Amino acid sequence: MNKFILSARPKQILKNCVVFVPLIFTLDQWVQNESSNVIINNILCFLAFSCSSIIGYQINDWIDKKYDKDHPIKKSRPIANNKINIKELYVFVSIVFAVGLVCASLVNFYVTVLFIFGFFYTVKLKNLVLIDSISITIFYIIRMVAGAYSITLNISIWLYILTFFASLLLIFIKRTSETNKGTFRNKKIVVFYRGLSNFKIRIFLLFINILAYSIYAITEIVSNQRNFSFILTILFFSTGIVRYFLVTKENNKGESPELIVISDYMIQISVAMYLTTIFFSELY
Repeated sequence: MNKFILSARPKQILKNCVVFVPLIFTLDQWVQNESSNVIINNILCFLAFSCSSIIGYQINDWIDKKYDKDHPIKKSRPIANNKINIKELYVFVSIVFAVGLVCASLVNFYVTVLFIFGFFYTVKLKNLVLIDSISITIFYIIRMVAGAYSITLNISIWLYILTFFASLLLIFIKRTSETNKGTFRNKKIVVFYRGLSNFKIRIFLLFINILAYSIYAITEIVSNQRNFSFILTILFFSTGIVRYFLVTKENNKGESPELIVISDYMIQISVAMYLTTIFFSELY
């Protein structure tokens, strides 16, 4: 059982917290409605997309098995070191898919469709140059859309734009870290990312993220959607994302974003203050 837990990469399930973003940014709507179903549906949506991610990890690990066996860290994964055979993989994926499908179906039809789409779309796209990065950002947006459908409340188009740019920065940092550590991926992918001026691209994406979020925050205040305290979220957002950029700048830690988030206190404090400020800007 332990090998299946390890293969599921529980720490990386944190990425699926994106489905809670629509809930966080519509606190004033669902709190006023006093609807407990909103929270339950959002949690079910999170579980469904966690299952989708787990399935994706299994498929990707099987495809990348020949690369992972030479990787200093990934070689210890159950699929890479042959602790999970193909029959066990089929059974595991089938069970996880069934659980995810049930969770998605309990929410609504739209979340079910998005769950199934998320299950299928990554198998081929991950080995296409540049498309691999864009496809991952799209999956973050799919999570966001599913989260919105799960609570059936309107959210700003800005949140989709911000999710796209933030996830694009994360994936470029991740790909840079992976290729700098060695040729443990498809050779075309490695050559492409090594040939880019990755630092300049990351600086540009960092700037775009801060600029886009600042415009969004100011727009929300000017349109009276939130009170003036929302301006503080620019500070906490910028602090968190700049800190992440600096942590991954030299040491190639960007290969595992979830490990950085759960180990860096400054990022954690920034996230906590950011969420607290959102809460007060919406409810007071």
